[in-house]
Amino acid sequence: MGDNPYQYTIKVDKSKEGETDIYEITWTIPRIKFILETKAMQGYRAPRCTVVEVPDTPFQLKVGFFGLRPDLMEVYYLTTTSSFIKLSLKCSDESCFSIDFSVDYQAVQANEWQHSAELSNIFSIDKYRSGRPLVMYFVFTVSQAIRVVCHNIPLLHTPQLSEDFATLLTDTGSSDVTMKSVEGKEFRALEAILAVRSEVLRAHFKHNTKESITNVVETPWETEVLRDVLTFVYTDKAPRVDDAPDKLLAAADYYQLLGLKSLCEEALYKRLTVENAIETLQLAELHSANSLKQSILAFIKNGRAKLVTKTEGWANIQSVEFIKM
Repeated sequence: MGDNPYQYTIKVDKSKEGETDIYEITWTIPRIKFILETKAMQGYRAPRCTVVEVPDTPFQLKVGFFGLRPDLMEVYYLTTTSSFIKLSLKCSDESCFSIDFSVDYQAVQANEWQHSAELSNIFSIDKYRSGRPLVMYFVFTVSQAIRVVCHNIPLLHTPQLSEDFATLLTDTGSSDVTMKSVEGKEFRALEAILAVRSEVLRAHFKHNTKESITNVVETPWETEVLRDVLTFVYTDKAPRVDDAPDKLLAAADYYQLLGLKSLCEEALYKRLTVENAIETLQLAELHSANSLKQSILAFIKNGRAKLVTKTEGWANIQSVEFIKM
C-alpha cells in the first residue's frame, strides 16, 4: 500500500522460453509483525493486509489476515491481463523451514484477486512477532501457446450476476420502496435486496416503523453517496469509491456494509499524506475503521511523527490519547 509501511522489498527476474513468459518474484516483508499485531474488530472481518504492485509485470500481490483468526494468513495475486497461468509459491522465514504451494495452468480473469495459499498453524506466529521476516518466492509461468490453442474457446465465463442486479436500479418496474437522499433525490429499490444486504436497512421495514408504513426511507446522505451505497448493495462493487471515500465510509459504517467499508479504508489509505494523517486518523476512529487506523499509526510512527506534529490537523486536535493506541 501507498508508502510501504512494512518496508517490503521486491526482486523481479523475467525470462522467456518460446511462447512462455516466466516471472520470478521474491517478496520480502521484514516487518510482518505489524500486520500480526493489528487487532481485528470483534465480530467483524476487518482485513489486515499489505498489497504490492510488482514493477514491470502485470502482477499485484497481497498477503494478510482477512478474518478474526490470528493464525490464518492468506496470499493472493492479481493480473491485469486475462491469461493462462501456472503458479509456484514458496514461503519461508529465511531459515531452513519453508512451505511450497503450486497451481497448474488455469485460465485467470484480469483484475480479479486469485487465492494462492493459506498458512494456518504452519508458521509459528511468535517467530514473526519477534521480528523474523516473511519471504515469498513466486514463479508465474504465463503461456501464450495455450491461448493460441484455445483461441476459439472463451477464456472464462464472465459473471453477469452483478451487472444483471445493477439493471434493477434503473429498471424500477418491480421496485417497492424508495430511498431518498438529503437533497430529495429518490431512488427506487427492492426491499428484499436491501434487507438481505444490510441489517440496518432490514430494520427499517420491520414492525410498525414509519418506513414500513410509507415504504420511504429518508436518509442523511448526499445523492452521489446514496447512489454509491445502492450500487454496492446491488452489485458488491464501488466503482466510484475514490471520489469521496470519507463520506462513503460514514454511510458504509452506518449501514454495516463491511465490504464497502473495507474498500473505503483502502481508498483513504491510498490518499494518505503527512498533511491529512490526523484528519484521516480521526475519521477512522469515528467509524471504527480499525484496519485503516492501524495503518495510519504505522505510517506516522515510521519516521513521520515530527512532521505530523507540525500540521494544522495536529494543532486542531483536542487530545492525543488515541494516537498512542
